[in-house]
Amino acid sequence: FFLLFYIVCLYNLFMNLFDIIEIEIKKYPKTIILGHIQPDGDCIGSSLALKYLLADNYQIEPIVVNQEIKQLEFLGTWNTDGKIDYSNSFVIVVDNSVRDRCADKTFITAPSILKIDHHIVKDSYGHYNVEELLSSCSEIIASHAIEKGLKISKDAARCLYTGMVTDTGNFSYPNVNSKTLRVASILLDSNFDMPQLMSDIRRKSLSDVKFIAYAYSQIKISEKGVVYMYITQDIIDKYNLTPDMVSSALSCMRDIDQHPIFILFSDLDGKIRVELRSERIKINQVAEHFSGGGHAYACGARLDDKSKIPLVIEEAEKYMP
Repeated sequence: FFLLFYIVCLYNLFMNLFDIIEIEIKKYPKTIILGHIQPDGDCIGSSLALKYLLADNYQIEPIVVNQEIKQLEFLGTWNTDGKIDYSNSFVIVVDNSVRDRCADKTFITAPSILKIDHHIVKDSYGHYNVEELLSSCSEIIASHAIEKGLKISKDAARCLYTGMVTDTGNFSYPNVNSKTLRVASILLDSNFDMPQLMSDIRRKSLSDVKFIAYAYSQIKISEKGVVYMYITQDIIDKYNLTPDMVSSALSCMRDIDQHPIFILFSDLDGKIRVELRSERIKINQVAEHFSGGGHAYACGARLDDKSKIPLVIEEAEKYMP
């Protein structure tokens, strides 16, 4: 038994993810690609890129399931109603570290699940798990597609590039290395319109811009130097904000001199969403202390109520230099 388990682990570790996909798509009549709750550029980019890659190289039309995010609808379309039958299906879950954060939790009933993720490993819930600590899920998929020699269309490339550029702060975060940039350069060789793509990614409504102006006025600093702000439901309603647009307030707190840790608290679905960021200080243990997780320098959690906000700040202060 242990020898078989060891062989399966090695199989997961060294196979190209598209080798796994080639095997599984032949077994099941449906292929479903699934993202995480509150999707971001990497979630939408990697899931739609996989859709295009499978259509172009394997002549199948997978179903893509994600929550709504209007800012990224320029990339393509996906299913948002959640009424999906996962029986007799091959499911690919992208950019999702733990099963409870999937856009549709009933996916776990599927007979075959491939997890593709770049976060710190906490829950290897797939029958196959491609878990690599790269800059983004999009970089994992792009790297494997390039290694496999697959056709990468303009549509697939622009989606992969979106995931990479949004998850790396325009290639400026510590998760970027020379390999990341080489993969991005290969994607650019597909000749998609990169300047237009970047314009689409940056575009905001007037209401969004007014919210950012408001967010700057809400910056607070704790006694030991942690920067934070709290966005209430009233403000979310006033500016008609999506969760992704609320998260844009993080940029207001970035790069404040001598204050490397910053936290955004916001109301979401009756709980408090916590988004922690830092400049080269590992803070994922703060998120884990409150049953959250993520990357070393970018992670998050949920709180039952706002009375626990001071506790998160206090815990983060322990990591201030």
